[in-house]
Amino acid sequence: MPKENPRETEAAVASDTAKTKGKFKKILILGVLGLFLVAGGLAAYVFFSDDAPEGKEAHATQTASKNSHAVTMPLDPFLVNLADKESRRYLKLKVELEVDSEGTAKDLEKSLPRIRDALILLLSSKTYLDLSSFEGKQQLKQEIKKNVTALPGGSKVSDVFFTEFVAQ
Repeated sequence: MPKENPRETEAAVASDTAKTKGKFKKILILGVLGLFLVAGGLAAYVFFSDDAPEGKEAHATQTASKNSHAVTMPLDPFLVNLADKESRRYLKLKVELEVDSEGTAKDLEKSLPRIRDALILLLSSKTYLDLSSFEGKQQLKQEIKKNVTALPGGSKVSDVFFTEFVAQ
């Protein structure tokens, strides 16, 4: 059996140790890099995400402070053609009506066909230019409130909210 040179065995052990340290460094660097990517992604998500839950809570707080018993009554979405003559345009609108109590909301549900009819006629009489500005949207809210309060049981509607508004 040939004798091994002690220098060769020490060199082999040293090279194995260097390879192990090199692999460990690579794994450590990849782990740290992965950690930074996850942290950066989380930071970007938090920074760029919409604050919808906080906005809804703020809206609920404002509504509650205005009227402690106010209830919103969502209506089914409206999809109507606008009155533009030069082109075919439409409006998709989701509306919620604020009423003073659950009982009023249930009473108002009995008038839902009348409410929807009045709003469809109102919305389809508008043009794209009428609705494209902030003032036009505010005026539409006032007209919706006026039309609903004119209906039986509608006098208890205190406010109108647009939850979706798409005019194209």
